[in-house]
Amino acid sequence: MALRLDGAGVRWIVTGSTARRLLGAAREPRDLDLEVAVADAGAAAGALEIDLPAAEGGGVRSRRGGGVIGGVEVDVSAGVEVRGPGGLLGRPDDTLRDGAVACALGGRTVWCGAPEEGLVRALVAGDWARLEKIAAGGGPPPRLDYVSRRLAAAIAAR
Repeated sequence: MALRLDGAGVRWIVTGSTARRLLGAAREPRDLDLEVAVADAGAAAGALEIDLPAAEGGGVRSRRGGGVIGGVEVDVSAGVEVRGPGGLLGRPDDTLRDGAVACALGGRTVWCGAPEEGLVRALVAGDWARLEKIAAGGGPPPRLDYVSRRLAAAIAAR
């Protein structure tokens, strides 16, 4: 997948439980979550041979799709926007790797999305069940500067 996305010039990061596992969490991921830049969504869909239609629900809007690719269940998102009691949280394409951490995987370096991003999205959405799941999953402690910067952005965008 990395070779396909890189070959298509797609800006992408590993997110979700796979990213947390690569960063030290004990929980085994069930799938591979990827996030791509909105401007690269079409190229990503073509490279991975999936559809990325607009999706909305639970206060989250994005382009989202996936399937089984090379025997791995893959979920791809672009343009994730969260609206909830904590404000409105989006991300411009040029900040996709803001807070991301370089991780070694299969003899190469991949970018794992900021481990705090899921936490921030759950806080903005007021999704307490998601917060509980994130806390139970372990991983590195949150970088408070990242969390406070993203929450301030969500509040300012209300």
